[in-house]
Amino acid sequence: KIYMNEIITISALFFQITAIGISLYYYYKRMPNPAWILVSIALFVMAIRGLLNLFGFRLEALEVLILIISILIFLGFIFAKKIFKEVDKILKYLKGLWEIDRVIISGLTPKSIINGVKKVIADLFNCDALGIYILHKPDMKLIPYANQNLNEEFHKEMIENKDGLLWKVVKEKKSIFIEKSNKDFDFPNVLKKENCSTFIGVPLILKGDLLGAIILLSNNKTYQTGEVKKYIEGISRQLVIAIDKIQTIEKIKEINIESVFALVQAIEMRDPYTKGHSLQVSNLAVELAKKFECSERELELIKFAGLLHDVGKIAVPENILNKPSSLSEYEWIIMKKHPIFSYEIIKPIKGLLEIEKWILYHHEKWDGSGYPEGLKGSEIPFFSRILAVCDTYSAMLSNRPYRKKLTDEEAREEIKRYAGKQFDPEIVEVFLTLPKESLIKLIEKTVDPS
Repeated sequence: KIYMNEIITISALFFQITAIGISLYYYYKRMPNPAWILVSIALFVMAIRGLLNLFGFRLEALEVLILIISILIFLGFIFAKKIFKEVDKILKYLKGLWEIDRVIISGLTPKSIINGVKKVIADLFNCDALGIYILHKPDMKLIPYANQNLNEEFHKEMIENKDGLLWKVVKEKKSIFIEKSNKDFDFPNVLKKENCSTFIGVPLILKGDLLGAIILLSNNKTYQTGEVKKYIEGISRQLVIAIDKIQTIEKIKEINIESVFALVQAIEMRDPYTKGHSLQVSNLAVELAKKFECSERELELIKFAGLLHDVGKIAVPENILNKPSSLSEYEWIIMKKHPIFSYEIIKPIKGLLEIEKWILYHHEKWDGSGYPEGLKGSEIPFFSRILAVCDTYSAMLSNRPYRKKLTDEEAREEIKRYAGKQFDPEIVEVFLTLPKESLIKLIEKTVDPS
């Protein structure tokens, strides 16, 4: 009896101590309340037993009861752990949906959106490779749209095999989940070559309209089919929204580009000496902005700002634009209004709201002597300061009615001389590090009427 009591006591202690250990572990993780409740129960049972032992009570029935309670505590933790795993999966999935939403809302360029979504999907399902395909409807061809760890040969094989898994997903508009271990299915060689053990394919459908498909490949990983299928189908709906936004951006971008070039060409027809100037400033500004590690979104916007910075000159009379001599005081007053005109022209374009001020202030000077508002130093928007340097460099390397063009060396010296006066000295310092060959190449991409 004594020996049996000791076995029961030791067993109870084992389950209690293990439960306490697990409780503390989960407390520091994500389940503080249940952990503390179960720890309290375990400690209460141990305290009761300790008090009874102190007063000399060593009843076998009591020890058995304590053991039963301890086992229940331990089993409760096993159950809690299982629930925790399920909750963790759901939280991870919801976090993935939230992250995709954030990418879709904040992304400006197609590349930034699709790369962000692709990363979330790869992390969420811990897959080794993935491919996103878009269906080109006029000729019913699948085109690789985004890729991770897959080569061109793989895409070619998947697309050319009209009876393969990818086309089955597209034609049947339904998800496919295949594992290499499934003896009832002949696993495709194209997947074997990628050392793939699991294939998941999901169609991308927007309001009944088929956009394409996404495939996920995993090596030596097993999934719970129903669970993963449910999650990947949910994520695919977010991916469809992302692709729809990308296609919308691309359409808007095409319209904007056409409108921008139409405006720029209208200006250049009135002022042939500035032909190609806006494009030069745009290209130079992008190269300079890259040196400051600007985001993809900012590079896209500075490109538009460079193209549109002088669009207001369309409101300046031709006799002022093409005057071969110095402008009079009155003519200068009109010429200095062109940044304001540019600002007013692009203000209605919702997609370019951020560049309005960049263009408005690109003739402000570091020492406060510029126009239209006489801003000084850091009061001038950063990208306006970039445009100012690029605008001046481009202007100096082209012929004007009142002077001949300068060489690259002469233009650099002028910009360096006016650092801290007309230009932001830090931006000048970075600009002067740009290789002469690359700048000349950018200038020569456009036509100089001389």
